[in-house]
Amino acid sequence: MTLKNAIIQTNHLLSFPVELPVPGLVNVHLGERVEADDLIAEAVLPARFQVFDVLNQFRLKESQLEVCIKRLAGEEVKRGDVIAKKNGLISRIFRAPEDGKVVAVRDGRVTLAMGEKTIQARTPIAGTVAEIIPGLGAVIVSRGFCVRGAWGNGKTGLGCLLNLDLVNEINLPEMKDAVVFVDSLTALAELKALQEKGAAGIMVSSLETATRTEVEKFEIPVMSLLGFGEATLDPLSQSAMEELHGKQITLVARKADPYRDLKPELFQERETDETAQLFAEPEPTLIGRTARLLGQPYFGSVGKIVELPQEIERTASGIQSKVAVIEREDETVIRVPLENLEILTN
Repeated sequence: MTLKNAIIQTNHLLSFPVELPVPGLVNVHLGERVEADDLIAEAVLPARFQVFDVLNQFRLKESQLEVCIKRLAGEEVKRGDVIAKKNGLISRIFRAPEDGKVVAVRDGRVTLAMGEKTIQARTPIAGTVAEIIPGLGAVIVSRGFCVRGAWGNGKTGLGCLLNLDLVNEINLPEMKDAVVFVDSLTALAELKALQEKGAAGIMVSSLETATRTEVEKFEIPVMSLLGFGEATLDPLSQSAMEELHGKQITLVARKADPYRDLKPELFQERETDETAQLFAEPEPTLIGRTARLLGQPYFGSVGKIVELPQEIERTASGIQSKVAVIEREDETVIRVPLENLEILTN
């Protein structure tokens, strides 16, 4: 019997794909060690395109097109080269406005690609190249300590963790380029203030529900440990944040994917001889592990798993599910559907 990965993991395998949006050249090889901001892949694309409608601009008949168009698709051109020409008493000419290439000749139109722009894919994390994605990039993996969250805005950032009291410390100079953690329900105005002060990322225990759309537009990563609405962070997560205060971390605020058990996470690389393998370790037994309860009326409370019955049981709500027997901090024992648990520690 298995549950989703623990919220707090000391030997977590982070797998992070770094890809170009279009095909290009991959600059790393399998097994190569990379550091944060290293170049993984790049593509050189035209900076701009120009479409010239020969048929209409020259007022031609379709039968005249072949004679007037002087360049074929795929040909390189220099500035001033004749691309199309209409002979006559008053000749008309279309010349290449700059160096480039004819990329299409279709339906009486000529398309030119001009200039160059380079698109690069750089890794936001240090680690090892575990997989090459042909023509697009690579998957970077690293082992270390992580705290998983409930919601992220899809961005990634790097910096020292700064535990912050918003009321008294919002103007601290060390906030610039730091990943800031605020253990409270955080409003949009406070989040905007942190971004304006130069924070490299923001972590909060919870967000106001109305902030979601705006926070998704932030240029820096934002992660909520508990999601949206009033919620109290458990002592184990609080302790983990205190332990990481002042240390370099990566905030991978990717969007959650429950089908693949992907969540946003705070990550600190901790490579050792024992943890450098590029494969996931077998999951240990769940008995004795600490879990956070998600369903009402126990939302947010913490307890230990003391038993995992194999049989499916019918819950009070009438749903059939496998359950865990939990001993709560007040020593009461309850039976909770596995879907209503998050494992806190591994």
